[in-house]
Amino acid sequence: MSERDSIRQHSRRKYLAAVGAVGAAAVGSTGVIAGSGRDDEQTDVEGTLYSPPSDAPVPGSLYPRVTRLKHGSGKGGEKQLLATFEFYPSMSGGSEPYFPVYRSTDGGRTWSKFSEIHDTSGKGWGLRYQPTLFELPHAVGPWPAGTVLAAGNSIPILDDPEDVPEGEVGELGETSIDLYASTDRGASWEFVSTVVTGGKAVPYDGNSPVWEPELGLDDDGNLVCYFADERMGSDDDYNQLVAYKASEDGGRSWGDEQFVAAIPDETTRPGMPTVTPLPNGTYMMSYEVIGPDYLYGEVHVKTSPDGRDWGDPTDAGTLVSTADGRRFINGPYVTWTRAGGKDGTILVSGKQLVDGNRELAEGNGEVVLANSNLDGSGDWEAVDAPLSFETEGDLGGRAFVGWTTPLLPSRHGDELLQLTSVADGPNLCEISYGVQSLKLDDGT
Repeated sequence: MSERDSIRQHSRRKYLAAVGAVGAAAVGSTGVIAGSGRDDEQTDVEGTLYSPPSDAPVPGSLYPRVTRLKHGSGKGGEKQLLATFEFYPSMSGGSEPYFPVYRSTDGGRTWSKFSEIHDTSGKGWGLRYQPTLFELPHAVGPWPAGTVLAAGNSIPILDDPEDVPEGEVGELGETSIDLYASTDRGASWEFVSTVVTGGKAVPYDGNSPVWEPELGLDDDGNLVCYFADERMGSDDDYNQLVAYKASEDGGRSWGDEQFVAAIPDETTRPGMPTVTPLPNGTYMMSYEVIGPDYLYGEVHVKTSPDGRDWGDPTDAGTLVSTADGRRFINGPYVTWTRAGGKDGTILVSGKQLVDGNRELAEGNGEVVLANSNLDGSGDWEAVDAPLSFETEGDLGGRAFVGWTTPLLPSRHGDELLQLTSVADGPNLCEISYGVQSLKLDDGT
């Protein structure tokens, strides 16, 4: 597939045909409904960012992330976006993997390959899993405003690369969440530091890995890296927990680990954190909670006054659920848009939408959940998502489909971009994206 194939696009389902019926729908307790975009623009777009070759290691591609570049004078202005994902062809045959970076200069409607983030830490392990991107809104430590940071999981293989056949990746070794920086809007990258290290990259089996970094700034302007941690199990009865480390020098060095969601019952696994700042000065985190008491993946949220104090870590947080009990399980993402009233609207996505019995629910693979209450309280409303895709349950257990579903509102809040991994043949996943007009009514 050529780089320009990444810009191919096609019409989404006849979304606007349903708006006439939806537009008159009753407003729920959160005061948000789905509606149409600006009348003068045809904004609905759905396409493929990347499709792997047929001989790529399973699952081919996974775990997309996206950020908007708000600083500098590069092509596209504030419509310039960067996206990345796990790139399995770079792992084939024991090769040293890297994260590809794609760029859009038109708000996410079209994409092309832009750069690559390679392991320059000196370890020679490669950059394998769970990349994330974050643009600094102001100077932090040595980095000027507009610096783009990337974090991901650097993981070696334990095999001799010459013994790993093409199409396979080899046996994985320990985990290391590493930080990289770009001062030229994502064109080139330099290693900054290692945030945290853990054991072998295999969950559940007492291997003590670390996972799933998320970058942000706290209320004091310090860089924070949130992540999932399995290292505490043998000593403190934690299966997995969500924690963070903060840096006062732009990521050159890191402070002590602090817990955010940590339930010491040997079974419960909070993980996959994402964080968004809110207009009232607080912060919201979404995360999955895997365990028998949480439908093995229910999405919960917590709020913080400063990005660092998240309350009692043993409190699992607030369940994201509609009035009729629909909720997301696994792979959550939270963002905020200025649309939808004086306080805007919080939007949450996830891997699958289910009912209280973990059966697939109406809107699965087609909606995000919205709430205009900035503490996440009350009932959440289902709103049409930019992407419509078959999920793991629809496909009989394709676990890698929809593994993460990042959301990015436009600067004015009238559009929403979504990316995720969707089925590409019987075994692989491609990275799909959608841009859709988004109007959230304030209920008045």
